[in-house]
Amino acid sequence: MTRNSLERRTPEQIRAGNRRIGFVMFVIAAVFFASVIIHQKWFS
Repeated sequence: MTRNSLERRTPEQIRAGNRRIGFVMFVIAAVFFASVIIHQKWFS
């Protein structure tokens, strides 16, 4: 994944990338908290 300095990303592409990263981080956090809640309910 090399960056070409001549090929600049448009603001729309940057926003789409940020949205994708934000969504992935949200899913990871949701799975983490869900696993903590499930672990407390079933294994306590």
